[in-house]
Amino acid sequence: MTDTITGNPTIEAYSGPIDLSRPYFVGVGGSAMSGLARLLAELGHQVSGSDVRDSATVAALRTAGVRVYVGHDAAQIEGASCVVYTTVAKCTPEVRAARVAGIPVVHRAQVLDMLAAARRLVAVSGSHGKSTTAAMLAHVLRTLGEDPTYLIGADLTGAGSGAHLGRSRLLVAEADESDRSFHFLSPSLAVITNVTDDHPENFVSHADVLRAYVGFGCRIAPDGFLIVNADCVGATVAAEVIADERPDLTVLRYGRDRAADVRLLDVHAEGWSASATVRMPDGTEVRLTLPTPAAHHLDNAAAVMACAVALGLDPAEVAGAVCTFGGVRRRFEHIDTRAGVTLIDSYADHPNEIAADLEGARTLARGRVFVVFQPSGHARVLAFGDRIGGILADKADHVLLLDVHGTVPDGGPLADTTAILARLCEGDCCMPLGPDHAARVIASKAGRGDVVLTMGTGDVSGYAAAILDALSSRSEVALSA
Repeated sequence: MTDTITGNPTIEAYSGPIDLSRPYFVGVGGSAMSGLARLLAELGHQVSGSDVRDSATVAALRTAGVRVYVGHDAAQIEGASCVVYTTVAKCTPEVRAARVAGIPVVHRAQVLDMLAAARRLVAVSGSHGKSTTAAMLAHVLRTLGEDPTYLIGADLTGAGSGAHLGRSRLLVAEADESDRSFHFLSPSLAVITNVTDDHPENFVSHADVLRAYVGFGCRIAPDGFLIVNADCVGATVAAEVIADERPDLTVLRYGRDRAADVRLLDVHAEGWSASATVRMPDGTEVRLTLPTPAAHHLDNAAAVMACAVALGLDPAEVAGAVCTFGGVRRRFEHIDTRAGVTLIDSYADHPNEIAADLEGARTLARGRVFVVFQPSGHARVLAFGDRIGGILADKADHVLLLDVHGTVPDGGPLADTTAILARLCEGDCCMPLGPDHAARVIASKAGRGDVVLTMGTGDVSGYAAAILDALSSRSEVALSA
C-alpha cells in the first residue's frame, strides 16, 4: 500500500455507459486488478494495461492474452474504450490523459459490478480474512460440483490462480473497504468478517469505518443475505444498523458467541491442525479440521458454513470440502522447513492480523519465534505503531525490522517511522541491510523447532529464498564437520 489519501471514488464517479471491449488497466499486475483483467480477457475482450515492473503475475497475464506495458505512459491508452484504475493510481499519466481525451475512467469495482450484473454476487468484506474466506468458499463450491466465477485478492497456488471464469451464475469476490469502493457493489449475499479501525489514510475514526460498512450492507439486493461475525463488536453493531434499515434481509451470525446462528465449539489448535465443532442453526453439528495452526482460520470456515445455509448447501458436504482447503498464498503459508526451522509467509500488516499469526506461530513452535517484518505504510505506522511494536515485543522472540513499504504522502509526516517501531519492539530487534544479511542473522540464531515468519507487504516475502539457502548451507556445514 501507499499512504496517498485516495478519498472516496464513488463521489463524482463516471456514470455513463462503459464499453469494456478494449479496457486498459492501470496497475494491471496488482492483486486487485490482475484477476479482473484476466476474466475480461477470457470473456473475449481486448485487454491491455501497465505495471511498474515485470512479475510472475504479469507473465501469467501475457499468457492469457493481455498486452502489458512496463512503466506508465499516456500514449499507451491509444485505442482504449475505457481506462480502469484503483484509487492509488488516480494520478498516473494514463488516467490524466484519459480524462483529457474524454475516455471513460472507471474504478475497478465498477467493472466488477458490471461483471456481476448477470450473476449472483457473493461479496466478502471485512478488515481481515477476506481473501481466505472468499477462497475457501470458492473451493467449497468447486468441490461440490458448482463452477463459480471467483475473484480473490491473492493467489491460491501459482500466479494468476486467484481468478476463474466459471459456468454457474455464482460470482464470489472480495469487496474492498479500503477506499469505500465496495459501495459500487450490490451483492445478493454479503459477508462481513470483522470491522476494525484500519486504513488511517482514508478513515478518520471508527465511526467513519462503521458508516462505510453500513452503506455497503444497505446495498445488498432485495431479500438478500447478510453473514456477519458475532464475535466482532464492530461487525455486530454494523449488522444491527443494517437490519434496522433493511428488514427484508436475512441476517446470519457466525462465531463462538452464544448469539451465533452458526456456532464454533471446542476450538483447538495443535501442531499443523486446527479443529472445531460447528453447530448449525437447526442444531445439527459437523466437525472441521484444517491443516493449519492458525486457529483464526476456523472463523473463516464458520463464515463459509453460514454461506452454505444461505445458498442451500448440505452442511456435512460443505464441512468435508472445507477440510480439504489448501489455503491462500501469503496467508500463514508454509514455505518450507530446513534444518528443523519452519518458514511461514504472512501478509499480516494490521495489529490484529499480526497478533493472530504470531499466536499461530507460537502454537506451532517448539522453540522460539523469529519475525522478519516489513511495516505497511507510514500512515499505518504512525496510527498503529505503538500497538504493532507492543505485539511484536510480546509475541516474538526476535524481530528483524525492514524499511516501511509505501511512500510518504505529499505534505505528510517525515518521521522515521521505522525507528519508532524499533524502539517499541524492545528486546532482540535489529534492522537488516537486505535479504542476505537477514538470512545470516537467522541462520546464526535459529535452531530446531523454531519458526520464522516473513511478514508484511512489499518485498519481504522475497527474503524467504535467502533464509532457506542460509539454513541449508548451515546444515551442510554441520554434516561435513
